[in-house]
Amino acid sequence: MESGTNKKFRVVWLCHFANAQMKAFFHTPHVNEFAPWIDNLIELFQDRTDIELHIVAPNIFTNKQQYVKIKNVQYHFYQHAPNFIPGKVYNRLRIESRTNYCYAKQRIKKIIRNINPNIIHLHGAENPYYSVGILPLIDQFPTFVTIQGFVRNASARDFSTNKRIKIEEEILKRTKHIGVRTKEMAQISLSLNPHVQLHFHEYSETIPTITKDSSIESTFDIIFFAKVCKDKGIEDLLEALAIVKKKKPNITLHIIGYAGQSYLQHLIKMTKLLNIEANVKFLGFMASQQDVFKHAIHAKINVLPTYHDIIPGTITESMFMKLPVIAYNVGGIPELNDKGQAIVLVEKNNIQQLSNEIAALLENESKRNSLAEFAYTYAQERFKNNYLVNDIIKAYNETLSI
Repeated sequence: MESGTNKKFRVVWLCHFANAQMKAFFHTPHVNEFAPWIDNLIELFQDRTDIELHIVAPNIFTNKQQYVKIKNVQYHFYQHAPNFIPGKVYNRLRIESRTNYCYAKQRIKKIIRNINPNIIHLHGAENPYYSVGILPLIDQFPTFVTIQGFVRNASARDFSTNKRIKIEEEILKRTKHIGVRTKEMAQISLSLNPHVQLHFHEYSETIPTITKDSSIESTFDIIFFAKVCKDKGIEDLLEALAIVKKKKPNITLHIIGYAGQSYLQHLIKMTKLLNIEANVKFLGFMASQQDVFKHAIHAKINVLPTYHDIIPGTITESMFMKLPVIAYNVGGIPELNDKGQAIVLVEKNNIQQLSNEIAALLENESKRNSLAEFAYTYAQERFKNNYLVNDIIKAYNETLSI
């Protein structure tokens, strides 16, 4: 499938996402946007005339079968859960996991067989309510799997998580071609499947429309913007903040992101026990990424002590905003420093070191500026969308050549 040829190839992307365009189409403003890298990637491919692109995704908007065509992209949204069982009952009894996601699997299989693609591109093996659909098709169609993350790295271990891990590993063990973007992803993939062919490609980054400069006032100290959960390190950050407060009583932290109500109450209680309640603001979930950026840009630094991750969008977005970052030395994050110090790295779970680095960076404006400039230059060089498209098409060609 060489770029520029007249022959059109049918490509299926099996994925999930929610963007503003689909929220408006389905009249579901209450649905939170997620997986922006898929939305960004669609924009890069939607005007191509050499590819007949079909996106097969769960209809998280209305849970109904729906076909939509926009530009050169055909969307096939499927009903991922039966409507004859109340949703609360379906989720509480974990019927999805217990039935091995059979309901969604059958619908995906039927849609993709009707499309009869030249290649299937699965975006992420870790979300079985769509990824499981590749299993009955993996030996029938050329298949390329891009890893988004690994559920096997999650701290939680319960019935549903173990089921997800089992499906994720089965997909990766049976796949002949896998897309990765870090050395860690490559190592894990090879440990599961020593004979797999690896293809390095980035995902399309959401680039903020604003960049920090001298005209933008820093009105608070620290921003945290990510899913608000233990695995993202929010509790470690609160503990570190309490230590820094002893030297800097007026330190401020703003937290943006979704948190379940019970967990949010746990964190609020934690701030009271740590005596940092007045130093922390929980701003909740913001519907637009650009709204997040407009607020984050007024911080002095971004701190994301995530326990496991590939390369979080929170970090790359901060690099594009010239917002200095402190993060744990985990996953693919250290690779951002391969050409020099782009971010400050801290040993995982080392609260004292985390607090030391926060205090040091807040006190050193020159260091913040030098970090920000280097990270910005690095991000511009590494995360180029034109390279991304070419790399994915190259991976398709190599998958199809087997």
